Amino acid sequence: MSDFKITRYRIRVDDRQRGPDKPFTAVFLADLHNCSYGEGNSRLLQEIRNENPAVVLMAGDMITASKEPQMDAAVALLNELTKKYPVFYVNGNHEDRLRDHTKEYGDQYEKYTETIQSSGVHLLTNASDEIEIHRMRLHIWGLDLPQECYGRLRTGNLTRERIEELLGRPAAGGYQLLLAHSPAYFDAYAAWGADLTLSGHLHGGMVRLPGLGGVVSPQLRLFPKYDKGLYTLEDKKMVVSAGLGSHSICLRINNPPELVVLDFL
Repeated sequence: MSDFKITRYRIRVDDRQRGPDKPFTAVFLADLHNCSYGEGNSRLLQEIRNENPAVVLMAGDMITASKEPQMDAAVALLNELTKKYPVFYVNGNHEDRLRDHTKEYGDQYEKYTETIQSSGVHLLTNASDEIEIHRMRLHIWGLDLPQECYGRLRTGNLTRERIEELLGRPAAGGYQLLLAHSPAYFDAYAAWGADLTLSGHLHGGMVRLPGLGGVVSPQLRLFPKYDKGLYTLEDKKMVVSAGLGSHSICLRINNPPELVVLDFL
């Protein structure tokens, strides 16, 4: 895998009662697909350590579902990260594939999740957790998207009501941060109440054209609306990562892998 770049976004919390009393940094990873940057992912680990994050956030597809599931590099990375940082993780479609197709993959999902949770990973499967950073109450939600949301050519119609069925209502007070693998449903995430959504899945559109953005989504849709970057809908935000890895079609043109850094202000 070629080297990755670091992309930074400033997340300003205008409501001082909900924001931090001093800035802090989070790192956001998506779509590693078990790739390695140096032995034991040493280069990736070093860049994360250089940022000295208060929290590590992951939006799924850290592994690749295949006949022989690839997860050793992801497990090694997670084992190192949890030694120093709180790590919050939601499933992507590859983790869900392992879980839902046991005839093909056996108990690989159980082995994987037991391993990473035993190291300290907070795996949020339609669940939430809370962390306080510099007096900022951060409610972190993990939305495990229904399988129809990943369909080829046609996808499910995810609504605010459906999200509420899966997660419940946002917690009272605090800042609502949602981990949801696919960015396609930003309108619903915002309507549900997510102040910031973190997504991946599209690999930046694989091929990026100047002025046009990403060319194709995993659902084989041309020029997906939310392919990479920071998006705003009224007072709600979403950051979409271009991802750190590839699988099956290992194609990236004008679209380097990226580690996302979030500076909360």
